[in-house]
Amino acid sequence: MTKPGPRVFIRTAATVALLACLMGGPALAQPYSAFGLQFWNDTHEPRKPELGICMTDRQIRQAIAARGYADISLNVAGDRRIQVRATEGGTVYLLDFDFCNNTIIDRQALR
Repeated sequence: MTKPGPRVFIRTAATVALLACLMGGPALAQPYSAFGLQFWNDTHEPRKPELGICMTDRQIRQAIAARGYADISLNVAGDRRIQVRATEGGTVYLLDFDFCNNTIIDRQALR
């Protein structure tokens, strides 16, 4: 059996150092959790787990429609959020929607 060369040890050390850097980041504030639901103080509804990939415009429209809204219009998307104008029960709302974890952050009645 042959001994591993110095490149193997260098790769292993680099991998361990990288993992230590990634895991040693600052601790983030944890939300209040009750029975697996995460409630944040700044959200309109319970925050859902983050999706593996953010939603497309079509998926955003479907997610908003599934909540009972109609006449859905999307505004320009930011990094994770998009403003959505939608109607529910005769009232027009401006929704602040996080499309990376399928959560309505804020809801304001417009008219």
